Formats: sequence, structure tokens, C-alpha cells
Amino acid sequence: MLRIINLVIGFLIVFLVAPNLLEAAMSSSNYQIWQDAISVGGGEDQTSSNFSLKDTLGEFGVGNSSSTNNGLKPGFRSAEFYSGQSILTFSVSPSSIEFGNLSKTATAAGSVSLSVLTNSYTGVSVTYTGNTLTCSACTGINTISAIGAAASGSIIGTSQFGFNAIYSSGTSPVASSVSPYNSAGSYAFSSGDEVVSSTGPINETVFNVNFIANIKGNEKSGIYTTTITYTATANF
Repeated sequence: MLRIINLVIGFLIVFLVAPNLLEAAMSSSNYQIWQDAISVGGGEDQTSSNFSLKDTLGEFGVGNSSSTNNGLKPGFRSAEFYSGQSILTFSVSPSSIEFGNLSKTATAAGSVSLSVLTNSYTGVSVTYTGNTLTCSACTGINTISAIGAAASGSIIGTSQFGFNAIYSSGTSPVASSVSPYNSAGSYAFSSGDEVVSSTGPINETVFNVNFIANIKGNEKSGIYTTTITYTATANF
């Protein structure tokens, strides 16, 4: 018997940037070094009828380096890429999914795509907040149990709600999903958890966020919904 008529999950996407925690430039009260390079030549405008070249000759020690107190992006190429700009892009699509009718004899499933990119040399952290599926108009048993912080497989005939975040695509360097959300076929749900992270700048990285819902069959019939907020934070 179908006990739950309809199910909708909504997503509110939040961008959160914490600026000026670390700076690319080295400075004191008397000086500031925005970028440095050990090099002997090169240029931005070397062209002919057959080619166009932007190069640096003898550039050493390029790339990101940091400690607790400073961050450095040495080299002309690094300076050109960052250009003094802090970049964080983040999206979840589509903004909602619908499970339809739930049954105690089958698992309901749906997924969204999560994408994140940043040039922060300390990386990015994606967390989420939200509640389990609830029927606000129902009396009696009106929730589907959140799986919790320990990963579990989908078990038909039990009360379960959770998701995982599985890497889909990206060109290195990329972000990674975080345990217990990083195993295909296993799911968790504990509001406030981190689900995706990196320890340095990343190219666009895409994850499949896969939701599942199971019911016992003793839940009250009605419309069960929840809103989940994903927050991406990068330090610059």
C-alpha cells in the first residue's frame, strides 16, 4: 500500500567567502611584495604570422606555497592567473527533486549535480544543513529517519533518508568528497557535516549527489519535504 503520496526536496544554494584570512602578498609597514620570480626573460606579446607565445625564461619555484602565517604565488604565470582576484564558483542543479510515491517494497532515489571551483590556495569546504523528510500536516509517525553520521546501505522496508556525494568529473587538481559521503552504494545524513573539500586551488569539480528514501509502511500518508542548504567556504 502506498503510504506517502509525494516527496519533494528543495535546495537553497549559499555562497560564503571569508576574505583576507590569508593574503597572497607579503608585506610589512614598510613594503609589499605582490609577486616575485627568478627569471631571465620572456614576454606576453611574442607573435608572428604563425604563432603567438607568452613565456617566461628561467622561472623557478613557481606555484602555490603557504604556511600558517603567509601564502605565496610566485612566478609570472601564477600572477597572471590570479590577477589579484579571489574566485569561488559553486552550484547545485537542479534546485529540487521529486521522489513521487514511496513504497515499503522499493527504494526511491534521485540525484543532483554539485559543482565547485576556487583559486584559494587554502582550498574549499562544502558543508550542508537541513532536516530529514517530514510531513508537517501529518499527525502520528510523520518523519522518515535520517541515516545519521555512520554510512549505511539502502535497506528496503526500513525508515531511511540520506545521500552520498560521488566524484563525477574534473581536471586535476580537483576536490574530493569526504567520508562517510564518498562511498557509492552507502549513504549518510547528519546536518552540519562536511561533504566536499580540497587543500588547495582546484579546477571545476563535479559530484553526483545521490539521495535515497525508504519507508517502513507505518508512516502517515501525506507530502514529505525538506530543504537542504549547501555552503561552500574558501579562504583568501
